[in-house]
Amino acid sequence: MGLIVASEMNAKWHGGGSMLSSSFDICEFIDKVKGHSGQEIIFMADQEATEAERHLYKKYPDQHLEYARTYVTLLKDVVLYMRHGIRTQAVRRIDLPGVDSAEIH
Repeated sequence: MGLIVASEMNAKWHGGGSMLSSSFDICEFIDKVKGHSGQEIIFMADQEATEAERHLYKKYPDQHLEYARTYVTLLKDVVLYMRHGIRTQAVRRIDLPGVDSAEIH
């Protein structure tokens, strides 16, 4: 993916730094990425995890840190599943309709 395309995708889906899930909710994220291609979902999950990690260090009080850490882990696990078909225990516990690892392979 080219730099310009990636930048356009980032601006389109994240509006300059906002997150798709306003409350570190993996189900909300999955709902918002339904209908996108596998490559787009991987890109959005990666961007979402990066933004959530930024929140860990800058924007949220201590009581939100555990939610953010769990959300980041789940997003990274979704990417792992989509790229390699590996379902971690955490990914097995969430419903992933419209997110299929076979699209990527």
